[in-house]
Amino acid sequence: MRRLEAAARRAGAWLFAPGDPRRLAALRIGLGTVLAVRLATGPYLELARQPAALFRPISFLRLLDAMPPPTVVVVLQVVAVAAAVLATAGVAARATLPLAWVAGLPLVAMTSSIGKVVHNDVLLLLALVPLLPAPTGDAWSLAARRGRGSGRPRAGSGVSPRYGWPVRTATVVVAGAYFFTGLAKLLHAGPAWVTSGNLRWVLYASSDAQAAPNQAALFVADRPWLAHLVALATLALELSFPLVLVRPRAAWVLVPGMLGLHAGIWVAMGLNYWPMAATVVLVLVDWAALADRLGRYNHFFRLKKSHRPTPDTSMSPSAPG
Repeated sequence: MRRLEAAARRAGAWLFAPGDPRRLAALRIGLGTVLAVRLATGPYLELARQPAALFRPISFLRLLDAMPPPTVVVVLQVVAVAAAVLATAGVAARATLPLAWVAGLPLVAMTSSIGKVVHNDVLLLLALVPLLPAPTGDAWSLAARRGRGSGRPRAGSGVSPRYGWPVRTATVVVAGAYFFTGLAKLLHAGPAWVTSGNLRWVLYASSDAQAAPNQAALFVADRPWLAHLVALATLALELSFPLVLVRPRAAWVLVPGMLGLHAGIWVAMGLNYWPMAATVVLVLVDWAALADRLGRYNHFFRLKKSHRPTPDTSMSPSAPG
């Protein structure tokens, strides 16, 4: 029992450790931008016009008998996109970001109400949840520039647990999403997910479903050893994601690996999961530390340029003797 209590205390100390307001603001800007783009470009009006017979909800939209009508969809889309843009800019972020999330949730649910689960935006929405009550506008926002934010955009100032826990919670969400995806593979298929021809047949079926044979998919599927290797690398990558919770530097390996995974899925299967990839990059990269590093580089080069010796023209042929 004492070990559990000690583990709980360590987890709490990690979760509520002080954080930089700029890193939290970077999540607001990045995730808010992705949300605005997704809500502005989604096929929601097209889905709203589908016959009620095609309505196959799997979530809270089961409360409805059909898709929301087009007029409701237009209102939700305008409100959600406008609120997301305002939140990204840091305008009343504590109100506009939750408004964008709440208005966008039924729109995203519509894409999974036609008989197939579409999880492109699920990780984005889940990673945004810890930000909804957080003071995301205390840095890198219009409010902060006008002196209304309680944080400061300078390194080391305004550091507080209230800026740290939302970022770490979002990190837990991202790590858990990929870990449990890998765990599900093991629970449903076991080692056979790697050792069998599962991935090969998935790639063959994906190629057959496309207008023209997909040479990238066929290249892997035609080589069993390569298909097994790709399956093993995928499983290892997904199960390794919790490492970022105890070793943040693991992101230097996991983030490029994740980008390669989603790029491979897009090329070989035509499935574009860019919102998931963008969410991982935005959450796992320490943008405040990166900004400090770039600032030091710029300061160094400006300092070096200002101390550059001026050329001596006293011995120039045109100088007076």
